[in-house]
Amino acid sequence: MKRSILFGKYLVAMVIATLILQTGCKRELGDHNATPTPNTTNLTTYDYLKSKPGVYDSLLLLVDKMGIKQTLTDSTVTLFAPSNSSFQIAIKNLNDIRKSIGQGPIYLSQLAAGGVGLPTGKIRSKAKRDSAQLDTMVSRYIIRKKFVANDFAIGDGQVIYSVRGGYPMHGQRIFADAEGYQGGGSEVIEFANTKRSLFVAKWSTTTTSSVDIQTKNGIVHLLKPDHVFGFDEFVSRINLVPPPPVVFDLKNDKLYPSWPPASGYTDGQVSAGEIFIRCLDGSVLTKFITYWATQYPTTMYWLPKVPKVSNCYTMTSANDSKSYRERDPRAFRLEATLDPNPASSTAVWTLLDVRQDQDWTTNYQQKIFDFKNTVAYTGYRLTIVQIGTGSTNGNLFQISEWTMNYRDPNN
Repeated sequence: MKRSILFGKYLVAMVIATLILQTGCKRELGDHNATPTPNTTNLTTYDYLKSKPGVYDSLLLLVDKMGIKQTLTDSTVTLFAPSNSSFQIAIKNLNDIRKSIGQGPIYLSQLAAGGVGLPTGKIRSKAKRDSAQLDTMVSRYIIRKKFVANDFAIGDGQVIYSVRGGYPMHGQRIFADAEGYQGGGSEVIEFANTKRSLFVAKWSTTTTSSVDIQTKNGIVHLLKPDHVFGFDEFVSRINLVPPPPVVFDLKNDKLYPSWPPASGYTDGQVSAGEIFIRCLDGSVLTKFITYWATQYPTTMYWLPKVPKVSNCYTMTSANDSKSYRERDPRAFRLEATLDPNPASSTAVWTLLDVRQDQDWTTNYQQKIFDFKNTVAYTGYRLTIVQIGTGSTNGNLFQISEWTMNYRDPNN
């Protein structure tokens, strides 16, 4: 009898120990990588967006207006889809600025209309430009070919190209934080606007909320709702006032830099690849850099083959202006001459424009300077009389672009 009772106690103890062992070894939810469930639809990418009413209406509005529907229907593409909230944030930012300068609100449907129904003139021209800017921005979310999250897992990710214009974007697979562990959560894609820069610090990035939705003709990755449509360019692009047409004739006109003879300065002295012609090539990715001193200011000459009227000019800061603000042009003057030999030392110059205390706040920043003029001059010259918009002054002057322009007063 005692043996039977003792055996029963041992049996109960073994069962309890087994249960404790099983409970202690069981994984808690979220502590392991589950096998992903394929997220597949028989809809096209366009129809997938349509199947989510109230979520992607703003994106669909632009897709329809910009003629991109066919691309999302029958082309092999990867879409990084911004939701309605992304557009709402961008429009709010725009209208906050408009309100601060006394302008009324404007909405996405108006921007997308492209001036339809408006009379010809400045308002319609501005509306067309806004529509073109929207086209540029929305196209960057649509990528050539199919890319799933795992395609961005190698190294630091990879560069991918927009379906229109081949603009370089970038994708990199990362893991969200979860369960108290950094990178212990689900996989996401960090999607970046490279701004055509090799330096990651200059990129503008966002992340996905869901990835690898396979449609009939491509892949869809959903962006987080706090993403601002257009990355950090929406407000600046919509508020952009482009410069009027450039009046340089680079093939026939004479354009060159000059310094006082005693300076000993020459073009290309600082960098053989960053010479004067680089600020005339239409690309902000190149620049002109030269030595500068108060007693030896840099002067840039434009001598047109035939006399021309100019009433506007532009300068654009260099690729590293934010890091070297002491190189930016701070004060300068524009002059012109009617002398038949404008390159002669006896030519008489007339002052057209003077600018002081110019502050350049970012790389590739273009400034437009208008002045009154109706005379066709034989020569123009722009003299940099002061540099340094940072806390210290330097001895180098640089810009990425310089143009002389003509603004039609009737447009």
